[in-house]
Amino acid sequence: MGRICSPFIVLECSRGCGFSRIYNEPTAEQSAEIAGTKTCPACGAPVRRRFF
Repeated sequence: MGRICSPFIVLECSRGCGFSRIYNEPTAEQSAEIAGTKTCPACGAPVRRRFF
Protein backbone atom coordinates (compact mmCIF):
# COMPACT_ATOMS: atom_id res chain seq x y z
CA MET A 1 0.00 0.00 0.00
CA GLY A 2 1.39 3.41 -0.95
CA ARG A 3 1.96 6.27 1.37
CA ILE A 4 0.10 9.58 1.16
CA CYS A 5 2.68 12.30 0.55
CA SER A 6 0.66 15.36 1.46
CA PRO A 7 0.27 16.09 5.16
CA PHE A 8 -3.07 15.90 6.94
CA ILE A 9 -3.74 17.95 10.05
CA VAL A 10 -6.71 17.08 12.24
CA LEU A 11 -8.05 19.35 14.98
CA GLU A 12 -10.40 17.63 17.41
CA CYS A 13 -11.99 18.36 20.76
CA SER A 14 -10.12 16.78 23.67
CA ARG A 15 -13.46 16.09 25.40
CA GLY A 16 -14.85 14.32 22.36
CA CYS A 17 -17.89 16.58 21.90
CA GLY A 18 -17.83 15.91 18.16
CA PHE A 19 -15.89 18.96 16.92
CA SER A 20 -13.23 18.17 14.35
CA ARG A 21 -11.62 19.81 11.34
CA ILE A 22 -9.47 18.03 8.77
CA TYR A 23 -6.97 19.91 6.62
CA ASN A 24 -5.02 18.50 3.67
CA GLU A 25 -2.15 20.71 2.49
CA PRO A 26 -3.42 23.78 4.39
CA THR A 27 -3.17 27.19 2.77
CA ALA A 28 -1.51 30.11 4.57
CA GLU A 29 -4.95 31.27 5.78
CA GLN A 30 -5.83 27.79 7.05
CA SER A 31 -2.42 27.48 8.74
CA ALA A 32 -3.15 30.69 10.64
CA GLU A 33 -6.56 29.31 11.63
CA ILE A 34 -4.96 26.04 12.81
CA ALA A 35 -2.37 27.91 14.88
CA GLY A 36 -5.02 30.18 16.37
CA THR A 37 -7.47 27.45 17.37
CA LYS A 38 -6.60 26.67 20.98
CA THR A 39 -10.05 25.77 22.32
CA CYS A 40 -13.05 23.95 20.92
CA PRO A 41 -15.58 26.44 19.55
CA ALA A 42 -18.44 24.11 20.56
CA CYS A 43 -17.61 23.42 24.23
CA GLY A 44 -14.44 25.38 25.16
CA ALA A 45 -12.22 22.35 25.84
CA PRO A 46 -8.61 22.31 24.61
CA VAL A 47 -8.13 21.24 21.00
CA ARG A 48 -5.98 18.22 20.16
CA ARG A 49 -3.86 18.33 16.99
CA ARG A 50 -2.83 15.27 15.00
CA PHE A 51 -0.41 15.32 12.08
CA PHE A 52 -0.13 12.43 9.64
